[in-house]
Amino acid sequence: MTRFARRPVKAVTLLRPFLYLLCLFLLVAATSSAADEDIRHRSLLDQLAARQRVDTPYIVIDTRGNRVLLRDREHRVLRDAVCASGAARRFEGPKAYKHNWIFSTPKGRFRVLRKVADPIWTRPEWDFLEAGEEIPVFAEDSRRFQRGILGSYAIYFLKDIMIHGTLYEVNLGKNITHGCVRVDEQDLSYLYENVETGWPVYVF
Repeated sequence: MTRFARRPVKAVTLLRPFLYLLCLFLLVAATSSAADEDIRHRSLLDQLAARQRVDTPYIVIDTRGNRVLLRDREHRVLRDAVCASGAARRFEGPKAYKHNWIFSTPKGRFRVLRKVADPIWTRPEWDFLEAGEEIPVFAEDSRRFQRGILGSYAIYFLKDIMIHGTLYEVNLGKNITHGCVRVDEQDLSYLYENVETGWPVYVF
């Protein structure tokens, strides 16, 4: 009787079912994530539409379609503006600095906190790091402040996040910002003149 030597089973052969399941899981997860995001978007719009009349007009910011809509109490669109919103990318500072940022526009329900004409931008630390510049030691250092970068107006709905103008209108319609929402000068002027402090801001 002849004995046959058993061939060693390769690791790749053993792992093949596992790798197949892993790829399937990742595919389903990615699909589910996109589907969940669509459901959240529709849910927000359905909730707003279900309320026949709201107390005040409100702003809706669609970060996927890159639109800013001002709606009245009956949900009619008063202004539909193309915008640029957060790039949703991570920026890591130098290793010695040991800090990183995620540049995305926050999602949720907020309100207009304040409106500022001729706003001055206070450069955050990440801007100096991205530009390869030294971060000023003192808070009052003039290098921290820039006029004209934000356009003619700024409409804040978070402490450091706002709707403002842009020097590069060619980038409107893209996810390219560090978190703020940029619109062109005409739309910015309209929003500044017609939006009031305290009005809701829905971001999705």
